[in-house]
Amino acid sequence: MKKKKRFVCKECGYVSASWIGKCPDCFNWNSFIEEIIENPKIKVLFSENKNLINVNEIGSTDELIIKTSKEDINSFFGDGIVSGSVVLITGEPGVGKSTFLLYLAKTLHANAKIFYFSGEESQSQIKKRYDRVNSDELNLFISNQIEVELIIEQCKKDKPDIIFVDSIQTCYSSKMESMAGTISQIKNCTSLLIQLAKEYSIPIFITGHVTKSGDIAGPKIMEHMVDVVIYFEGDYQYQYRILRSIKNRFGGIDEIMLFEMKERGLVLIENPMGYFIDNEPHENVTGRCRAIIMEGRHPLIIEVEALVVPSAYSNPRRFAEGVDTARISRIAAILDKHLNENLNNYDIYFNISGGVKTKDVGIDIAIAMAIYSSKNKKLMSNNTIFIGELSLTGKIRGVYKLERRIKEAKKFGVNLLILPQNNIDIKEINTKTVENVSSAIKCAFL
Repeated sequence: MKKKKRFVCKECGYVSASWIGKCPDCFNWNSFIEEIIENPKIKVLFSENKNLINVNEIGSTDELIIKTSKEDINSFFGDGIVSGSVVLITGEPGVGKSTFLLYLAKTLHANAKIFYFSGEESQSQIKKRYDRVNSDELNLFISNQIEVELIIEQCKKDKPDIIFVDSIQTCYSSKMESMAGTISQIKNCTSLLIQLAKEYSIPIFITGHVTKSGDIAGPKIMEHMVDVVIYFEGDYQYQYRILRSIKNRFGGIDEIMLFEMKERGLVLIENPMGYFIDNEPHENVTGRCRAIIMEGRHPLIIEVEALVVPSAYSNPRRFAEGVDTARISRIAAILDKHLNENLNNYDIYFNISGGVKTKDVGIDIAIAMAIYSSKNKKLMSNNTIFIGELSLTGKIRGVYKLERRIKEAKKFGVNLLILPQNNIDIKEINTKTVENVSSAIKCAFL
């Protein structure tokens, strides 16, 4: 019998009988993927009592929090790992998602029963990595089972404390005819695992692939289905990794944890102060200065670098690593307007040292100072930190969590802190408040 096919939007899951260029639901272009129609006769695996319950009759939720031995991990997830939560971990291939699962297992209490279902690696491969990154014995059980119904059956029978699924793209449901990794399979397998987590109050960690564009592979609705979505980021030229929360129903978003990838696995960087800057003594140079960004709860001191050179082309070029290129063009336009720098005849190359990427507007003034310094060959002190957002009118605006940034600057021991005008009483540190970009130039260079 000829199998019927359909077309599914990989962004929102919209179904069409034929291919169309633009999705009528989410309005994305070229997002439809051909699939074999799945069997609609899917049995409900759970018969949980769904009667209405008065909120006052529900017991305390304190016991539903699983604490780890690392306070940073507990704070990252809210106050610990919530029982029954489903966490999606995604990132580039080889960034360390599977290694993080073993690291997380090591932080749980010794008697925690952990089920690890992997379709990515064999049991011997996982054992080899386990021996490399773990020195303590864990109550860890490994399986290469990828049929989600059998995974659920095993977990209902043995009641583990936590479940790892690596990865959701390798799992499949026997109730569906499409291949593993298709949108329908990913969506259905995720739904069944969520039902398991909620009924038996078992936290489940799922790893997921990303596409070439950096988006999570599979339907966008999968991100709405799970409780927590975290990205594992890292530059292969550097040893550090950043675990960033972009969705968390139980805690704050944009929280991060910093790790260093070493021979024996991941090591948590508990004090990142000075980690992303060059602490070696060197002479003052042009085009480089320091700033403080906020990543979740963590203030990080970073170095920004700019190289401004005469353009050989009629259209000057802008290159940026660590921030959006449009942001560099905007700041260059502000310097043109308010300082008459004539940057339209110069190419600008910008970089944040250490491969850091940020959207924090608090480094605007540091970017402007680095560009001005490089273009005019003005020396800046290596131990001056700039904090502030630059508006289109040339004014320096305040930034959020300014007190936390100043506190970090005090710990670091800077010579001078240049920041927007504020009412904060600052002691034990040399500060200068600035109103606009012109006054910042006078403080930094004269």
